[in-house]
Amino acid sequence: MDTIEGMRVFTKVVELGSFTAAARRLNMSTALASKYVRQLEDKLGVQLLVRSTRHVHPTDAGVQYADRCQTMIDQLDDMIELAGHQAGAIVGHLKIAGPRIIGEELLARCVQDFLQSHPAVTVDLRLEERKVDVVAEGFDIAVRIGDLQDSSLKAKKIAEYSYHLCASPSYLKKHGTPSRPLELKTHDCILGSTISPNNQLDFLENGKKFHVGLEPRARVNAARPIRDMVIAGLGIGLCLRSTIDEDVKKGRLSLVLEDFNAYHRNVYMLFPEQRYTSAKVRAFLDHATEFFRGMP
Repeated sequence: MDTIEGMRVFTKVVELGSFTAAARRLNMSTALASKYVRQLEDKLGVQLLVRSTRHVHPTDAGVQYADRCQTMIDQLDDMIELAGHQAGAIVGHLKIAGPRIIGEELLARCVQDFLQSHPAVTVDLRLEERKVDVVAEGFDIAVRIGDLQDSSLKAKKIAEYSYHLCASPSYLKKHGTPSRPLELKTHDCILGSTISPNNQLDFLENGKKFHVGLEPRARVNAARPIRDMVIAGLGIGLCLRSTIDEDVKKGRLSLVLEDFNAYHRNVYMLFPEQRYTSAKVRAFLDHATEFFRGMP
């Protein structure tokens, strides 16, 4: 039996309170995680966990052993990372989650650049609109846009982003340019299902926010297709500025209702609260911060 791996599994079960969550975090089956802990108990000759159908709790001996195990694992990981630093390399596997609205266009490019700079790193990138459970699902980092709810996770702000209503010159020539938000009700609109889940757009006037409900011609859950539909003249769309900046400069798109724009969002990277942040996570956070700061 690999005692170190058994200790790693045991401490993760204690931390998360579940064999299933610990196994997911460590990228192994629940059966294998349970086997590791049982072998560790057999080797020590002491029961470390009290198991029930719904809960797993450490025994008194398990509490003391888990604390010492975690100290040893932290020291071991530090030595491994130190060796990597001395060799000039960041090593390991990163599991990263992010929303498709910026993931397909920007986060994927950020990860690509990071992999090119760190050949000893592997990445599992998941792009989906739901908010993943970072700890239970074993993610090292999750990207979130907008206000954050109270959480035990650490958060690092990496960028500020804005969304802008825009349309093609051909669409505006044919249908006219709205001068007030309520006029959008008479236009074809293309909305992002993430930023406008209730088919309504937010606007600001004299410092006060208000909403306009719409019946969109299309709903899309990624930034690039919205931009493509707007360029094709299908309607007025709320687009991530970084995807349309060049189109606006070259006249392929025109901004609409800018005086009422209420779509400015912060972008955060969340990661689990731990005794230390691993070198690979720190390296990616630093890389992502610089990458996103360079975006328009």
